[in-house]
Amino acid sequence: MGGMAGVVKESDEGDIGDVLKQMMGTMRHREADEVGIVIGGIAQRRKRLEDLDFNGTKGRIAFGHVSLVTSDGAKKLRPVQSKNKQLNLLHYGQIYNVRELLATLNDDDKAETDDAREVVLRLIEEHYEGDLATAVKKVLPKLDGVYCLAVTDNKQMVITRDKIGLRQLYFSPTSDHVTFASEKKSLMAVSENGTEIQRLMPGHLAILDGTGVQELPFWDPESIRRADAYITDKEKALEVYAHVLTAAIRKRIADKDRVGIVFSGGIDSLLLAYLVQKMGIPFTCYTAGVEGAPDIEWARSVAERFHFPLKIKTIGMEELERHIPHIITAIEDHSLNQVEAAIALYFATRMAHEEGEHVILTGQGADELFGGYPWYSTIVDQEGYDSFEQYSWEDALLGYKETFERENKIATAHGLEMSVPYVDPAVIEVAFQISPELKIRRGNDRIQKRIHREFAVLMGIPEEIAFRKKEAAQHGANVHTALEELAGRAGFTDALLLDVGYDPDRSVIEKLGSSSRYGFRYGDHHLWKPQAQMQYYLDSRAAAVGFLPPAALTLWNEARYALESERVVQS
Repeated sequence: MGGMAGVVKESDEGDIGDVLKQMMGTMRHREADEVGIVIGGIAQRRKRLEDLDFNGTKGRIAFGHVSLVTSDGAKKLRPVQSKNKQLNLLHYGQIYNVRELLATLNDDDKAETDDAREVVLRLIEEHYEGDLATAVKKVLPKLDGVYCLAVTDNKQMVITRDKIGLRQLYFSPTSDHVTFASEKKSLMAVSENGTEIQRLMPGHLAILDGTGVQELPFWDPESIRRADAYITDKEKALEVYAHVLTAAIRKRIADKDRVGIVFSGGIDSLLLAYLVQKMGIPFTCYTAGVEGAPDIEWARSVAERFHFPLKIKTIGMEELERHIPHIITAIEDHSLNQVEAAIALYFATRMAHEEGEHVILTGQGADELFGGYPWYSTIVDQEGYDSFEQYSWEDALLGYKETFERENKIATAHGLEMSVPYVDPAVIEVAFQISPELKIRRGNDRIQKRIHREFAVLMGIPEEIAFRKKEAAQHGANVHTALEELAGRAGFTDALLLDVGYDPDRSVIEKLGSSSRYGFRYGDHHLWKPQAQMQYYLDSRAAAVGFLPPAALTLWNEARYALESERVVQS
């Protein structure tokens, strides 16, 4: 994997190369094995950032990349140019139907290789008649994959993001230029205080011309939702689900020598590991949790039963405390909901990197598709299946900011490619064709995800394992309790912070996670309510590494000064 960054100015005055170099410099943690830039239509490729000439070419459009070698040995981002040098493209991610796309090209436009970047650029070139955005928009619906693209004809820059949002891309417009990057850190490095950083939405492209940003959708997710054609027969549902899920897994791992799997022993990661094992692809499972985590013992027990290779990381309290600033920096977020969900994955992914993995699979997405959250059954009982389906659909479409951005950043910070089979568009389409009555029963159903579990049983997983109810990741990994203890060790309590007027809801403006957005209304509120002492502790750690947003920083400083003036805690 790797990262990209770019800048589009209103005019070619000034040193655009210096801005690009500063942005790319923030990505050095990605352990790049190749870097490349395009400035004013002139491309350069080198091994190190220091070897590039950022000031030898002038222009108003510039972009660049850092690139990592994945298990198939391919460098995924290197800028590619059209035959006439007019078009330049960066690609970050995976395109699964490259061979099919290659077959559609005219003989005169055949790519020299089956490299995804070349094939996509040739497709754009076929449709290009002077309007870059139109050409790109014609090509994007044909792509099956998880990706971000940036392409320029040196008049416009067009950036885009895959349908589901498995790969993140951000932009920041000012009065005379627009910057974009796959990490917020790159934009923060060149932005003035108060400059807004926006995410490019999944299934959208954006046209950058130096004076602003025009966003356009290229795909409507409602096109795959057919609520008027539910599959109500269980055997039929199992059949179609088996087809799309196995295909989604196979196309993500078919060309890999080996893969890693983030493993908790829950049905989602267990089913992935079980199917990968049946496909004959070498793999290793990775489990992480704080001392005393129930997930660790369960994962060990399940792995032994199914003969899964398993690596376990037990996180000590001091080790956790040392790494929290690194985790905040990696996920570019300081909210309790996001940090505690990131911790086990961060350590599991770090372990996978140390073991030499290049690709790692996760079981994210199944809860949203099949009704796995505890409040879903309450919604069914209180409001009916239509309401549950609507919540489920909205949650699935918000996965980009709830989960995928966080987890992809963690993976790429460790030089890994993150793959999420459950949110393949074909799997999503089938999941919402299956009747919700096959997912959750009425009457306080505490099992849920029933058709998903039935499929696991059909595949050969014993029913007592397939139908085991599992805790949320941050609780199963003992992370929530550990963060509460660290906040207490630092001298923070809810009562103290209440006295000085600290409100955690003001620190975290964007409510992430369906539990925070609405789930607490249907269940155990105290389990999900942001605790002041824990959020303030994370605010303090984020402030120490310069990653606390302006409004949250103001709030944190106000509380800190009040606490200091009362001599409750030391600075």
